[in-house]
Amino acid sequence: MTHVSRLFLTLAAAAAVVTLPVRAAGPSRWEISSTEQWMAGRGEQVAITRDGRLTLGPTVRVVHDDPSPALWTAVPAPDGTVYVGSGNDGQVLALSGDTARVFWDSDDLQVHALAWHGDALLAATSPDGKVYRITANGTATVFFDPEETYVWALAVDKEQQVYVATGGKGRVYRVPRSGGAPTKVFESAAANVTALSVSDNGDLLVGTDSPGRLYRVPAAGKAFALLDGPFTQVQAIRPGANGATWILAVSPGAAPASSPAAPPAASSTPTASVSTEVTVIAIGDATTVSAAPAASTATAAASAGGATRGAVYRLGANGLLDTYWEATGELPFDLHATASGQLLIAADNGVVYALDGDPVRTARIAQVPGRQLTRIVPRGDRYLLLASNPGKIIELAGTAAATGTYTSEVKDATTGATWGLLRWEGTQPAGSTVTFSTRSGNTSTPDDTWADWTGVRDDEGVQRIASPPARYLQWKVTMAGTPILDHVTLTYLPRNQRPKLTSLIIHPPGVVFQQPYATQEPPDLAGYLSTTPAPARDQAIAAATPTATAAAVGRRLFQKGFQTFQWDASDPDKDDLRYQVAVRRVGTDDWRVLARDLVGAVYAWDTSLLPDGRYMVRVVAGDHRANPVASALQGEREAGPLTVDNTPPSIRVREATTGTARGAADVLRFEVTDAASTLDRVDVLLGSGQWRPVFPEDGALDGLRERFSVPTADLGEGPVVLRATDSLANLATLEVDRRK
Repeated sequence: MTHVSRLFLTLAAAAAVVTLPVRAAGPSRWEISSTEQWMAGRGEQVAITRDGRLTLGPTVRVVHDDPSPALWTAVPAPDGTVYVGSGNDGQVLALSGDTARVFWDSDDLQVHALAWHGDALLAATSPDGKVYRITANGTATVFFDPEETYVWALAVDKEQQVYVATGGKGRVYRVPRSGGAPTKVFESAAANVTALSVSDNGDLLVGTDSPGRLYRVPAAGKAFALLDGPFTQVQAIRPGANGATWILAVSPGAAPASSPAAPPAASSTPTASVSTEVTVIAIGDATTVSAAPAASTATAAASAGGATRGAVYRLGANGLLDTYWEATGELPFDLHATASGQLLIAADNGVVYALDGDPVRTARIAQVPGRQLTRIVPRGDRYLLLASNPGKIIELAGTAAATGTYTSEVKDATTGATWGLLRWEGTQPAGSTVTFSTRSGNTSTPDDTWADWTGVRDDEGVQRIASPPARYLQWKVTMAGTPILDHVTLTYLPRNQRPKLTSLIIHPPGVVFQQPYATQEPPDLAGYLSTTPAPARDQAIAAATPTATAAAVGRRLFQKGFQTFQWDASDPDKDDLRYQVAVRRVGTDDWRVLARDLVGAVYAWDTSLLPDGRYMVRVVAGDHRANPVASALQGEREAGPLTVDNTPPSIRVREATTGTARGAADVLRFEVTDAASTLDRVDVLLGSGQWRPVFPEDGALDGLRERFSVPTADLGEGPVVLRATDSLANLATLEVDRRK
């Protein structure tokens, strides 16, 4: 392994750490092996390569902490001094080496733009918009005082004419080198002109806010719109190599709710996010590596539900504009084109991206201790980053750091868990170190209630997580030397959670369902376990049937004497479930098990196997096949009562005559009784061969015993047949001889 001596750039991608549950008694695990997964955590002086490897990154150093909440703009001087415009104090700082001093203190609140004008510095202030010319000794005079409230941008052409972009009314003024009467060269309906760039031939590029448009204004001619895109603001315009110009357009309002608040008005920060393959390139080099085009990045982000928050456009020397890169993550604030043609993007959350190649390759150069990175300024072989909220000046070196730390995002086991092993793969050259530690807690955000960071315990060559059991876990690794991490796996054993039976349906008596895709004649019934052993083929099909949360059944049928139960069940751990069905006769305490280890969530019960009566039904869902006996759990649900009645009604004739014999009655009287279920229908077969329904003496067929009286004159000649059916389709018939 060669020593890392160059600054590596890494792709920024939306991170989605994959949790792989194990459908058995074994543990679950978290794995990190891809760029997207590494990006979920935060690195300090570490880089992530295009093939998903973690290495040491560039050295990061805070050069200056400023009391001002915002640092907006900066320009370098020929002697190496960097001048910085600040917010809320309205100052210009001069940074020489590592020492910053107040070079000029205005009466205004903000200094949003700086530019060199000969040997003097121009500073634009807001909200009392003015442009000051500041000499080397710090003496300032008003160079231009427009009527507008804000001054957002400055540009100076080769003739030393000064272009001033204003807000309140979106205008651009050209001021002669010596000051004097300005000329209004551009005016639009936009509220603010937010970006300016002037070419050697005098053409002016103008970016506006609300709407976010780009215009070309020739030295002598009218403005021509080059871009009317989907973004609300053109944030930056930067010249590039070979006559190209780079434009950063953003929509600050598209920032996620979790992002820091953007600065106000037109100075608000845009948002950039990248989702392409990782590239490994050094700043200033022309190393080429293949990567996915920007279009695929936007598509992937859109499919994941992320909105495009900004874009980099390339304006060619031929005047044609194309989209080079689209952002869906961090909000980009500034754009800088390096001498080698790479583009650096400063964004919120302390992220710096690098873009390179055509199609574009995306890399993340670093994640520094700053919330909003508002400007990138070259300083020799290094770069200075301006940060806001709070104000900082941060130096990014061009060489790898000696040490670095990567901290994962908080892992959620979704329930209490005990921790297992930590494994990693990679290379560890001689003299390099890789040290892991973890902490755990039961709040989603680490706080004082979390356990302290604890080193991973070496147990005879096996690394075991030593943090106490909890729901959440976070890990970090500290690296020194030249190690590389390819893969990290953490195992954990979630506390088993109880299965849930959310519903239990008792279908009407006799309702059964055909087995889905049944081919036999007669068709198999869903959920029916006959006493005859199933063929090996059917057993194999049943064993392969997954746990059901809603039973799959076929066509609805009727089968007398059957009672079908159907239920919905789920398991929070996604364990395979097996079901037990039992019944209990009302008035007793003993449950009789009808079936065990059912796979599907439907059961057809042949009620003829038990005595008639009223029964309760209970279904139990157990996860014993996926857990040790000691930790297996079960859930249950009861329903009922239901009536089991396989005995037909009883018909008893009380009195019957022909109606012609001596003493004969003119009425046929009989009684129908059922021991378990109510009567459903009673009919009489007339002498004519037709069935006719008859009704009880009280008029309502609603009891277990009913009496009937039928006039014999209505029955006709010949024998009479009585037929009674109860509510469970049990049928009884009786032939009556009407002669005594």
